[in-house]
Amino acid sequence: MNKKFAFTLLVFSIFQLGRCLYEDQIGKFDWKQNYLGKLKFSRIDSKSAIKRIVVATEENIVASLALRTGDIAWRHILERGDQGIIQLLHTDSEVVTVAGTGPFIVREWSINSGFLINEWTIQSEKSDKIKWAAYQRKLYQINIKTTKSIDIIVYSINSNAQVTSYSLPVDAADISGFVLSGLNIFYITSSGKLASLSILGGSEVLQMELPGPVTNIDSVDSSNDISSISLTINNKKIVVAKVGNSLKVLQYDINVKTGLSVQTLPNDDYFLLESQQTKGSLDITGTLFEGGTPNYQALSGRASHNFSLADADISSALCVSRKDKTVACQMLLSAEDSAIVFVHTPDKVIWVREEALASIITTDTLDLPVSDIEAAIEKEFDNKETVVDLGFSYSCFGMFIRRVASQLMQLQSFILSLVNLRGLANNAEGRADLVRDQFGLHKMIVAVTSVGKIFGIDNFSGETVWQVLLKDVVPYITVDKPHIPFYVQRTTRFFPLPAQCSLLFKHKVTGEGVLYVFDPITGLSLDGDMVRLGYHVKQTLLLHILSEDSLKGIVLIDDKNQVHIYPESTKSAVLEVAKSTYFFLADPSVGDLTGYTLSYSTNEKLISTPIWEVKLNQKITHVVGKNSIEKVHSQGRVLGDRSVLYKYINPNLIAVATQIEDPIHKNVLSVYLIDAVSGSIIFSTVQKRATEPIHIVHSENWLVYSYFSDKTRRTEVATFELYEGKVQSNTTAFSSMSSLMLPMVERQAYILPAGVEAMKETITEKGITSKHVLVALNNGGVLEVPWMFLDPRRSVTITPELREEGVIPYIPELPVPAEAIINYNQTMLRVRGIHTAPSGLESTCLVFVYGLDLFYTRVAPSKTFDMLKEDFDFALITVVLLALSISAYVTKKLSSRKALNQAWK
Repeated sequence: MNKKFAFTLLVFSIFQLGRCLYEDQIGKFDWKQNYLGKLKFSRIDSKSAIKRIVVATEENIVASLALRTGDIAWRHILERGDQGIIQLLHTDSEVVTVAGTGPFIVREWSINSGFLINEWTIQSEKSDKIKWAAYQRKLYQINIKTTKSIDIIVYSINSNAQVTSYSLPVDAADISGFVLSGLNIFYITSSGKLASLSILGGSEVLQMELPGPVTNIDSVDSSNDISSISLTINNKKIVVAKVGNSLKVLQYDINVKTGLSVQTLPNDDYFLLESQQTKGSLDITGTLFEGGTPNYQALSGRASHNFSLADADISSALCVSRKDKTVACQMLLSAEDSAIVFVHTPDKVIWVREEALASIITTDTLDLPVSDIEAAIEKEFDNKETVVDLGFSYSCFGMFIRRVASQLMQLQSFILSLVNLRGLANNAEGRADLVRDQFGLHKMIVAVTSVGKIFGIDNFSGETVWQVLLKDVVPYITVDKPHIPFYVQRTTRFFPLPAQCSLLFKHKVTGEGVLYVFDPITGLSLDGDMVRLGYHVKQTLLLHILSEDSLKGIVLIDDKNQVHIYPESTKSAVLEVAKSTYFFLADPSVGDLTGYTLSYSTNEKLISTPIWEVKLNQKITHVVGKNSIEKVHSQGRVLGDRSVLYKYINPNLIAVATQIEDPIHKNVLSVYLIDAVSGSIIFSTVQKRATEPIHIVHSENWLVYSYFSDKTRRTEVATFELYEGKVQSNTTAFSSMSSLMLPMVERQAYILPAGVEAMKETITEKGITSKHVLVALNNGGVLEVPWMFLDPRRSVTITPELREEGVIPYIPELPVPAEAIINYNQTMLRVRGIHTAPSGLESTCLVFVYGLDLFYTRVAPSKTFDMLKEDFDFALITVVLLALSISAYVTKKLSSRKALNQAWK
């Protein structure tokens, strides 16, 4: 019996292995990077055997980092929104967190493993004036009310219950600024004094005169036995600490961007630690206080990194004194660009975590430049260029000089590669390994984050090649979502001209438009610094034609509907296509859309003229157009009777989703398909009791959108296909003005047994490969759904014609097979978006999933029909071809000899 059971178990285990991803394929074409978000609280653990850094972030995450590498040891993602906001992080023998805004959830975690030990809820009214502190296994809830007191409620972490409550004799109406540091409350009185008292009670209120009005009060990282704050007065910081029963100023006239920390040394001396950014490095200084007065500077150094470091605050620090009376510190810094920096004083940066990558808003994928040899060949056969350097015109002798120069460059590259100095050879853009490969799979991912930091990422390895931080800029808010327009004005194919991209930001202070023009391969600015436009931008669009310098111009519309061009050198190209240039503006709050044209422009001035207006009278939540680089290969669909159903392919079609509250149906979702040139509503549909999250994919002649149904409490997916019919109206080019007939609409709805975080369609170079829809699920998987499952022509009863066409029977629920999860066990939570890009292979689509984490992979919707498999037997095919060639040659000889013999007979 045991043998039969063992044999059965072995058989089933083999079947299970057959569904898995092979071990040698993991990480071969994909990679994943985990992030935490901007740092909020941190503690350097010095008590446990395994040294860790425990952190809490603004993404509602509590995690533990390895002290030496910065790798994530464990991570827990709490609830979204207000319910998961971390209010307190306390470390002792275990990690204690308090999350929420009322009620509050208290959790206790194992500091080594991250296991949840305990969880309980504190019922409380919602308030943003509640602060939390922990001391000796007790939680202190500090609540400032409008009454003449500050209420303190004490809870026991061991018993999960309230222990006591009391009030502090403070007039809450007299408080103009309030901060909690350690176990002490600091606040500014109405008379401008600094006051402090302990939350433990039983102590008097300490007060101190200030040299001027306070514009900001903030807590400073301190040891457990000391409380300190920083006050901003006259654009300078002063540091105040509570020493015994008095308030003392430790330092005056500190730069407002300086990071501060006050630590207690073993001999009860105080140590003030300062960090300030200077030219991309961090200047670190430390002042020792003996008996409450500054004695001498016990620490000084400058820490630098491969990339420039931004201004940073000291989140936590741990200091020890040495025998030579110097002080050594470990510091964890939270930079303004969301980076987490761990430093060993005096000048050693141990590691840096680029947490800005957890807040990507816009991304694009660009081709890499050609190699030195390919660039030399292109220059050699470029008929438009002349050999300017040597003074020869384009003639036979000039071509000979080009050939010699090209081959000398190739010889130089070959010699350098032999002596392992290939990295020193200059390629078209700098790094030798960043060159275009044969199949167009190697690309540069440009990611733009909400903090204004831009990253250039190698899609093969996930390595950050370059990064740039733009200051005083913020994203635009489009339909309640952050948005940064990203335009590729020139790609790398126009050698020797560099690639050029532009990003449009909004200035943080003035709100005016700011352009950053850069080379996407190196990250270097191509127009000096950022370009201040001097006006508010309402709409932008990228031209589809090239100027004389192979550049696409950007059309910008200001708040007065005036038209601007960047750069000015592309104005002539804009004037050429002005009569066929249309755009629209949307007011999401009232649901108005207005279409404009540049047809009435003159040679001196571009003029925008309104030509149509649509009033939906509903709040617009989504406006989705088609991918600008999308190519449609097939104009129709072959039916079972061999006739053709032609697709309604309108490049000017946009999908507009609106939501409105209804007294009967609660939430009503409406989806409109509008021609952006003529303003015609091509199609509209209504979904009752449908709410967020809503995601829309618009491509070719079809539309897919998902929503949450309040009625059935599930996620549903609706699909539409638009057809002209069996007669095509125009076989050459589509025109919104001449197309009068409304298209036929096929529709269907499905059930998706999981929540949706993001959706995106695959895209390939020629559009021949079948379209699949990538769906990021809330369980962490990224599902690849073939279009055959979403086909709106699926019917319950399949006719022979539909079966001949390949349409499968209709089943309401969409399958979620494990083999269709493209990220296998690499869980992707809180996905913000999916970016797809074509490769040089028609079968392959490049996929970049971003959100809290990053994931990159390739997909082949129609399998890799244009690429040989890795296990292809080259030796066998070589032998076969060689044998066939020899056989053909021998057969030819024998045949000619036979013909000759027959001719002599």
